[in-house]
Amino acid sequence: MRACNVSLAHDPVHAGMHRAVEDFSLALDAPIVAFGADGGATGGDSAEGTAAEGTAGRVVRIACGAGPLVRGCHRVSAAAGRAAAAAVAGSDLLVVHSLFRAHAPWAAAWARRHGARYWAIPHGCLDPWGMAQRATAKRVWLGLVGRRFLAEAERVVFSSRRALDKGAAWVPTDRACVVRWPVAAAAFGDRAAARRRCRERWGIAADARVLLFLGRLHTVKRPLETVAAFLAATAGDGAASRSHLVVAGMDGDLTAADVTAAAAAAGGAGRVHVVGRLDGGAVAEALAAADGFVSLSFQENFGYAAAEAVAAGLPVILSPGHDLAHEMPFGSGMTGPGGLACGWLLPDDSFTAAVAAIRAWACATDRRLEAAGDAGAAWAREELSRERFRDELVRLAGG
Repeated sequence: MRACNVSLAHDPVHAGMHRAVEDFSLALDAPIVAFGADGGATGGDSAEGTAAEGTAGRVVRIACGAGPLVRGCHRVSAAAGRAAAAAVAGSDLLVVHSLFRAHAPWAAAWARRHGARYWAIPHGCLDPWGMAQRATAKRVWLGLVGRRFLAEAERVVFSSRRALDKGAAWVPTDRACVVRWPVAAAAFGDRAAARRRCRERWGIAADARVLLFLGRLHTVKRPLETVAAFLAATAGDGAASRSHLVVAGMDGDLTAADVTAAAAAAGGAGRVHVVGRLDGGAVAEALAAADGFVSLSFQENFGYAAAEAVAAGLPVILSPGHDLAHEMPFGSGMTGPGGLACGWLLPDDSFTAAVAAIRAWACATDRRLEAAGDAGAAWAREELSRERFRDELVRLAGG
Protein backbone atom coordinates (compact mmCIF):
# COMPACT_ATOMS: atom_id res chain seq x y z
CA MET A 1 0.00 0.00 0.00
CA ARG A 2 1.21 3.47 -0.89
CA ALA A 3 -0.35 6.28 1.14
CA CYS A 4 -0.01 10.02 0.58
CA ASN A 5 -1.10 12.94 2.76
CA VAL A 6 -2.95 15.84 1.13
CA SER A 7 -3.03 19.06 3.14
CA LEU A 8 -3.11 22.81 2.95
CA ALA A 9 0.11 24.82 3.34
CA HIS A 10 2.35 22.60 5.45
CA ASP A 11 3.94 25.23 7.66
CA PRO A 12 4.99 25.18 11.33
CA VAL A 13 3.04 28.40 11.91
CA HIS A 14 -0.05 26.18 11.80
CA ALA A 15 1.18 24.54 15.01
CA GLY A 16 -0.90 21.47 15.89
CA MET A 17 -2.18 20.94 12.34
CA HIS A 18 1.37 20.93 10.98
CA ARG A 19 2.51 18.50 13.60
CA ALA A 20 -0.42 16.13 13.13
CA VAL A 21 0.21 15.90 9.38
CA GLU A 22 3.84 15.02 10.11
CA ASP A 23 2.73 12.36 12.59
CA PHE A 24 0.53 10.76 9.92
CA SER A 25 3.39 11.01 7.43
CA LEU A 26 5.76 9.13 9.71
CA ALA A 27 3.24 6.52 10.85
CA LEU A 28 2.16 5.59 7.31
CA ASP A 29 5.53 6.24 5.65
CA ALA A 30 3.59 8.63 3.45
CA PRO A 31 4.76 11.84 1.73
CA ILE A 32 2.90 15.13 2.09
CA VAL A 33 1.38 17.03 -0.82
CA ALA A 34 0.66 20.55 0.41
CA PHE A 35 -1.45 23.13 -1.42
CA GLY A 36 -0.40 26.70 -0.62
CA ALA A 37 -0.57 30.22 -1.99
CA ASP A 38 2.94 29.98 -3.38
CA GLY A 39 3.80 26.42 -2.46
CA GLY A 40 6.22 27.61 0.22
CA ALA A 41 6.48 27.55 3.99
CA THR A 42 7.17 30.63 6.06
CA GLY A 43 7.32 29.70 9.71
CA GLY A 44 9.74 28.41 12.29
CA ASP A 45 9.29 25.67 14.85
CA SER A 46 5.97 25.55 16.63
CA ALA A 47 5.69 26.79 20.19
CA GLU A 48 3.37 23.89 20.91
CA GLY A 49 6.08 21.28 20.90
CA THR A 50 8.72 19.92 18.59
CA ALA A 51 7.43 18.65 15.27
CA ALA A 52 8.04 15.04 14.37
CA GLU A 53 11.32 14.36 12.63
CA GLY A 54 11.83 12.44 9.42
CA THR A 55 9.62 14.23 6.88
CA ALA A 56 12.27 16.59 5.50
CA GLY A 57 12.47 16.22 1.74
CA ARG A 58 9.13 14.40 1.60
CA VAL A 59 6.90 17.46 1.26
CA VAL A 60 5.75 18.31 -2.26
CA ARG A 61 4.48 21.90 -2.32
CA ILE A 62 1.79 22.79 -4.85
CA ALA A 63 1.54 26.47 -5.74
CA CYS A 64 -2.16 27.24 -6.08
CA GLY A 65 -1.50 30.29 -8.25
CA ALA A 66 -2.78 33.85 -8.49
CA GLY A 67 -6.25 35.26 -7.93
CA PRO A 68 -8.19 35.38 -4.66
CA LEU A 69 -10.08 32.10 -5.07
CA VAL A 70 -7.10 30.15 -6.37
CA ARG A 71 -4.56 31.69 -4.00
CA GLY A 72 -6.72 30.76 -1.00
CA CYS A 73 -7.26 27.22 -2.38
CA HIS A 74 -10.99 27.79 -2.75
CA ARG A 75 -10.45 26.44 -6.23
CA VAL A 76 -7.71 24.18 -7.63
CA SER A 77 -6.36 25.60 -10.88
CA ALA A 78 -5.67 23.31 -13.81
CA ALA A 79 -1.92 23.73 -13.36
CA ALA A 80 -2.09 22.98 -9.64
CA GLY A 81 -4.29 19.95 -10.31
CA ARG A 82 -1.79 18.53 -12.80
CA ALA A 83 1.10 19.05 -10.38
CA ALA A 84 -0.79 17.46 -7.52
CA ALA A 85 -1.89 14.51 -9.67
CA ALA A 86 1.74 13.85 -10.57
CA ALA A 87 2.70 14.00 -6.90
CA VAL A 88 0.07 11.50 -5.72
CA ALA A 89 0.33 9.18 -8.74
CA GLY A 90 0.31 5.53 -7.78
CA SER A 91 -1.22 6.11 -4.34
CA ASP A 92 -3.65 3.56 -2.96
CA LEU A 93 -4.76 5.81 -0.10
CA LEU A 94 -5.01 9.60 0.22
CA VAL A 95 -5.12 10.97 3.76
CA VAL A 96 -6.83 14.35 3.42
CA HIS A 97 -6.34 16.86 6.23
CA SER A 98 -8.76 19.69 7.06
CA LEU A 99 -11.92 20.88 5.33
CA PHE A 100 -13.40 24.01 3.73
CA ARG A 101 -10.89 24.28 0.88
CA ALA A 102 -10.73 22.81 -2.61
CA HIS A 103 -7.90 20.38 -1.84
CA ALA A 104 -10.47 18.07 -0.18
CA PRO A 105 -12.94 17.57 -3.07
CA TRP A 106 -9.98 17.54 -5.48
CA ALA A 107 -8.47 14.59 -3.58
CA ALA A 108 -11.82 12.78 -3.47
CA ALA A 109 -12.30 13.24 -7.22
CA TRP A 110 -8.77 11.97 -7.91
CA ALA A 111 -9.40 8.91 -5.74
CA ARG A 112 -12.67 8.12 -7.55
CA ARG A 113 -11.01 8.38 -10.97
CA HIS A 114 -8.12 6.14 -10.00
CA GLY A 115 -9.90 3.56 -7.87
CA ALA A 116 -8.08 4.67 -4.73
CA ARG A 117 -9.34 5.12 -1.19
CA TYR A 118 -9.26 8.29 0.87
CA TRP A 119 -9.58 9.24 4.51
CA ALA A 120 -10.87 12.55 5.86
CA ILE A 121 -9.13 14.06 8.89
CA PRO A 122 -11.27 17.04 9.97
CA HIS A 123 -8.99 18.10 12.85
CA GLY A 124 -11.02 20.85 14.58
CA CYS A 125 -13.07 21.90 11.58
CA LEU A 126 -16.36 20.40 12.79
CA ASP A 127 -16.09 21.68 16.36
CA PRO A 128 -19.11 23.91 17.15
CA TRP A 129 -16.86 26.76 18.29
CA GLY A 130 -14.96 26.69 15.01
CA MET A 131 -18.12 26.19 12.98
CA ALA A 132 -19.50 29.39 14.51
CA GLN A 133 -16.69 31.38 12.91
CA ARG A 134 -17.64 32.31 9.30
CA ALA A 135 -20.58 29.97 9.85
CA THR A 136 -22.50 30.74 6.64
CA ALA A 137 -19.55 30.08 4.34
CA LYS A 138 -18.73 26.82 6.10
CA ARG A 139 -22.28 25.52 5.95
CA VAL A 140 -22.51 26.41 2.26
CA TRP A 141 -19.27 24.48 1.63
CA LEU A 142 -20.55 21.47 3.54
CA GLY A 143 -23.82 21.56 1.64
CA LEU A 144 -22.20 21.88 -1.78
CA VAL A 145 -19.28 19.45 -1.47
CA GLY A 146 -18.50 18.64 2.13
CA ARG A 147 -21.25 16.17 2.91
CA ARG A 148 -20.36 14.07 -0.12
CA PHE A 149 -16.65 14.30 0.70
CA LEU A 150 -17.26 13.01 4.24
CA ALA A 151 -19.86 10.40 3.19
CA GLU A 152 -17.59 8.81 0.59
CA ALA A 153 -14.44 8.76 2.71
CA GLU A 154 -13.42 5.26 3.73
CA ARG A 155 -12.60 6.62 7.21
CA VAL A 156 -13.20 9.92 8.98
CA VAL A 157 -10.56 9.96 11.69
CA PHE A 158 -10.87 11.99 14.89
CA SER A 159 -8.30 12.39 17.67
CA SER A 160 -10.76 11.84 20.53
CA ARG A 161 -14.24 10.50 21.21
CA ARG A 162 -15.45 13.97 22.14
CA ALA A 163 -14.19 15.39 18.83
CA LEU A 164 -16.08 12.63 17.02
CA ASP A 165 -19.25 13.38 18.97
CA LYS A 166 -19.00 17.07 18.06
CA GLY A 167 -18.75 16.22 14.36
CA ALA A 168 -21.34 13.44 14.38
CA ALA A 169 -24.02 15.54 12.67
CA TRP A 170 -21.88 15.73 9.54
CA VAL A 171 -20.26 12.28 9.46
CA PRO A 172 -21.84 8.86 8.74
CA THR A 173 -21.44 6.78 11.89
CA ASP A 174 -20.06 3.80 9.98
CA ARG A 175 -17.16 5.91 8.66
CA ALA A 176 -16.11 7.66 11.89
CA CYS A 177 -13.34 6.35 14.14
CA VAL A 178 -11.01 7.60 16.88
CA VAL A 179 -7.22 7.38 16.87
CA ARG A 180 -5.44 9.54 19.44
CA TRP A 181 -2.49 11.50 18.08
CA PRO A 182 0.90 10.57 19.61
CA VAL A 183 3.21 12.46 21.93
CA ALA A 184 6.46 11.41 23.52
CA ALA A 185 7.72 12.34 26.96
CA ALA A 186 10.04 15.32 26.68
CA ALA A 187 13.74 14.47 26.43
CA PHE A 188 14.95 16.36 29.49
CA GLY A 189 18.41 14.87 29.85
CA ASP A 190 19.30 16.13 33.32
CA ARG A 191 15.88 17.44 34.36
CA ALA A 192 17.18 19.24 37.44
CA ALA A 193 19.82 21.04 35.38
CA ALA A 194 17.28 21.97 32.70
CA ARG A 195 14.94 23.29 35.38
CA ARG A 196 17.70 25.38 36.91
CA ARG A 197 18.85 26.84 33.56
CA CYS A 198 15.37 27.80 32.51
CA ARG A 199 14.47 29.46 35.79
CA GLU A 200 17.72 31.39 35.81
CA ARG A 201 16.92 32.62 32.30
CA TRP A 202 13.45 33.74 33.39
CA GLY A 203 14.61 35.24 36.68
CA ILE A 204 12.52 32.89 38.85
CA ALA A 205 13.73 31.51 42.16
CA ALA A 206 14.45 27.80 42.42
CA ASP A 207 11.85 27.30 45.16
CA ALA A 208 9.01 29.27 43.51
CA ARG A 209 6.07 27.46 41.99
CA VAL A 210 5.67 27.94 38.21
CA LEU A 211 2.54 27.57 36.10
CA LEU A 212 3.13 27.28 32.33
CA PHE A 213 0.96 28.49 29.44
CA LEU A 214 2.34 27.09 26.18
CA GLY A 215 0.60 27.91 22.91
CA ARG A 216 -0.06 30.43 20.20
CA LEU A 217 -1.07 33.86 21.51
CA HIS A 218 -4.56 33.85 20.07
CA THR A 219 -7.92 34.86 21.48
CA VAL A 220 -9.21 31.28 21.14
CA LYS A 221 -6.50 30.18 23.60
CA ARG A 222 -7.33 33.05 26.00
CA PRO A 223 -3.88 34.12 27.20
CA LEU A 224 -5.20 37.45 28.55
CA GLU A 225 -7.88 35.66 30.57
CA THR A 226 -5.21 33.26 31.83
CA VAL A 227 -3.09 36.14 33.11
CA ALA A 228 -6.08 37.76 34.80
CA ALA A 229 -7.22 34.50 36.44
CA PHE A 230 -3.70 33.70 37.64
CA LEU A 231 -3.23 37.10 39.26
CA ALA A 232 -6.65 36.95 40.91
CA ALA A 233 -6.00 33.43 42.19
CA THR A 234 -2.58 34.23 43.65
CA ALA A 235 -3.26 37.67 45.10
CA GLY A 236 -2.50 38.38 48.75
CA ASP A 237 0.38 37.58 51.08
CA GLY A 238 0.08 33.80 51.37
CA ALA A 239 2.07 31.01 49.76
CA ALA A 240 0.07 31.33 46.53
CA SER A 241 1.43 34.85 45.98
CA ARG A 242 4.91 33.42 45.45
CA SER A 243 3.76 31.58 42.31
CA HIS A 244 4.79 32.65 38.83
CA LEU A 245 3.09 32.34 35.44
CA VAL A 246 5.19 31.78 32.30
CA VAL A 247 3.46 32.55 28.99
CA ALA A 248 5.28 30.99 26.03
CA GLY A 249 4.16 30.99 22.41
CA MET A 250 4.35 32.60 19.01
CA ASP A 251 2.29 35.68 18.23
CA GLY A 252 -1.20 35.14 16.82
CA ASP A 253 -3.93 37.74 16.75
CA LEU A 254 -2.39 38.80 20.07
CA THR A 255 1.29 39.58 20.56
CA ALA A 256 3.75 39.10 23.37
CA ALA A 257 3.63 42.87 23.85
CA ASP A 258 -0.16 42.71 24.32
CA VAL A 259 0.13 40.05 27.01
CA THR A 260 3.02 41.83 28.73
CA ALA A 261 1.06 45.09 28.83
CA ALA A 262 -2.02 43.35 30.24
CA ALA A 263 0.06 41.71 32.97
CA ALA A 264 1.74 44.98 33.89
CA ALA A 265 -1.58 46.84 34.01
CA ALA A 266 -2.95 44.19 36.39
CA GLY A 267 0.07 44.41 38.69
CA GLY A 268 1.70 41.22 37.51
CA ALA A 269 5.14 42.59 36.64
CA GLY A 270 7.74 40.28 38.16
CA ARG A 271 5.36 37.30 38.45
CA VAL A 272 4.10 37.00 34.86
CA HIS A 273 6.88 36.22 32.39
CA VAL A 274 6.08 36.45 28.66
CA VAL A 275 8.94 34.61 26.98
CA GLY A 276 7.85 34.37 23.33
CA ARG A 277 8.15 31.41 21.01
CA LEU A 278 10.10 28.40 22.20
CA ASP A 279 11.98 26.27 19.69
CA GLY A 280 13.28 22.73 19.91
CA GLY A 281 14.83 21.85 23.25
CA ALA A 282 13.56 25.05 24.87
CA VAL A 283 10.10 23.46 25.06
CA ALA A 284 11.49 20.51 27.05
CA GLU A 285 13.34 22.91 29.35
CA ALA A 286 10.15 24.89 29.94
CA LEU A 287 8.29 21.70 30.87
CA ALA A 288 11.14 20.75 33.20
CA ALA A 289 11.05 24.17 34.86
CA ALA A 290 7.29 24.18 35.46
CA ASP A 291 5.19 22.74 38.29
CA GLY A 292 1.91 22.84 36.39
CA PHE A 293 0.33 23.59 33.02
CA VAL A 294 -2.73 25.72 32.29
CA SER A 295 -4.89 26.18 29.19
CA LEU A 296 -8.23 27.95 29.25
CA SER A 297 -8.66 27.57 25.48
CA PHE A 298 -12.17 27.64 24.05
CA GLN A 299 -11.29 24.81 21.66
CA GLU A 300 -8.53 22.20 21.52
CA ASN A 301 -9.37 19.40 19.13
CA PHE A 302 -6.36 17.45 20.41
CA GLY A 303 -4.08 19.91 22.16
CA TYR A 304 -0.47 18.83 21.70
CA ALA A 305 0.78 21.26 24.35
CA ALA A 306 -1.53 19.88 27.04
CA ALA A 307 -0.81 16.30 25.99
CA GLU A 308 2.94 16.92 26.18
CA ALA A 309 2.56 18.53 29.60
CA VAL A 310 0.71 15.43 30.83
CA ALA A 311 3.36 13.17 29.30
CA ALA A 312 6.04 15.24 31.06
CA GLY A 313 4.40 14.60 34.41
CA LEU A 314 2.90 18.04 35.02
CA PRO A 315 -0.48 18.43 36.72
CA VAL A 316 -2.79 20.30 34.33
CA ILE A 317 -5.59 22.85 34.56
CA LEU A 318 -7.72 22.47 31.44
CA SER A 319 -10.85 24.11 30.09
CA PRO A 320 -13.77 21.92 28.99
CA GLY A 321 -12.87 22.78 25.36
CA HIS A 322 -9.95 20.33 25.58
CA ASP A 323 -11.47 17.29 23.91
CA LEU A 324 -8.68 14.96 24.99
CA ALA A 325 -9.03 15.96 28.65
CA HIS A 326 -12.33 14.11 28.83
CA GLU A 327 -10.44 10.87 28.12
CA MET A 328 -7.69 11.42 30.67
CA PRO A 329 -7.85 9.30 33.82
CA PHE A 330 -10.51 10.11 36.39
CA GLY A 331 -10.62 8.83 39.93
CA SER A 332 -9.88 10.30 43.32
CA GLY A 333 -8.27 13.27 41.65
CA MET A 334 -7.24 16.76 42.64
CA THR A 335 -10.87 17.82 42.97
CA GLY A 336 -11.92 14.70 44.91
CA PRO A 337 -13.66 11.46 43.83
CA GLY A 338 -14.69 11.57 40.21
CA GLY A 339 -12.21 14.31 39.42
CA LEU A 340 -9.40 14.41 36.89
CA ALA A 341 -6.59 12.31 38.34
CA CYS A 342 -3.88 14.39 36.67
CA GLY A 343 -5.20 17.84 37.58
CA TRP A 344 -8.30 19.95 37.08
CA LEU A 345 -10.87 19.79 34.27
CA LEU A 346 -12.91 22.98 34.61
CA PRO A 347 -16.71 22.69 34.59
CA ASP A 348 -17.10 25.73 32.33
CA ASP A 349 -15.22 28.67 30.80
CA SER A 350 -16.03 31.07 33.62
CA PHE A 351 -13.47 33.29 35.29
CA THR A 352 -14.60 31.95 38.67
CA ALA A 353 -13.85 28.34 37.75
CA ALA A 354 -10.40 29.24 36.42
CA VAL A 355 -9.49 31.24 39.52
CA ALA A 356 -10.60 28.44 41.85
CA ALA A 357 -8.52 25.81 40.03
CA ILE A 358 -5.40 27.96 39.82
CA ARG A 359 -5.67 28.79 43.51
CA ALA A 360 -6.11 25.10 44.35
CA TRP A 361 -2.97 24.34 42.31
CA ALA A 362 -1.01 27.11 44.02
CA CYS A 363 -2.03 25.87 47.49
CA ALA A 364 -1.68 22.12 46.88
CA THR A 365 1.17 20.25 48.50
CA ASP A 366 4.15 19.18 46.40
CA ARG A 367 3.23 15.57 47.09
CA ARG A 368 -0.29 15.96 45.68
CA LEU A 369 1.00 17.69 42.56
CA GLU A 370 3.61 15.00 42.01
CA ALA A 371 0.99 12.27 42.37
CA ALA A 372 -1.23 14.00 39.80
CA GLY A 373 1.69 14.37 37.42
CA ASP A 374 2.62 10.71 37.80
CA ALA A 375 -0.95 9.62 37.03
CA GLY A 376 -0.98 11.65 33.83
CA ALA A 377 2.43 10.49 32.68
CA ALA A 378 1.48 6.83 33.14
CA TRP A 379 -1.69 7.34 31.09
CA ALA A 380 0.19 9.14 28.30
CA ARG A 381 2.80 6.36 28.04
CA GLU A 382 0.03 3.84 27.50
CA GLU A 383 -2.45 5.80 25.39
CA LEU A 384 -0.42 8.33 23.40
CA SER A 385 2.59 6.36 22.25
CA ARG A 386 3.84 6.69 18.70
CA GLU A 387 3.84 2.89 18.37
CA ARG A 388 0.17 2.68 19.28
CA PHE A 389 -0.71 5.44 16.81
CA ARG A 390 1.21 3.75 13.99
CA ASP A 391 -0.28 0.33 14.71
CA GLU A 392 -3.85 1.68 14.74
CA LEU A 393 -3.40 3.53 11.45
CA VAL A 394 -1.81 0.53 9.77
CA ARG A 395 -4.68 -1.64 11.00
CA LEU A 396 -7.28 0.79 9.64
CA ALA A 397 -5.45 0.91 6.33
CA GLY A 398 -5.43 -2.86 6.12
CA GLY A 399 -1.65 -3.03 6.05
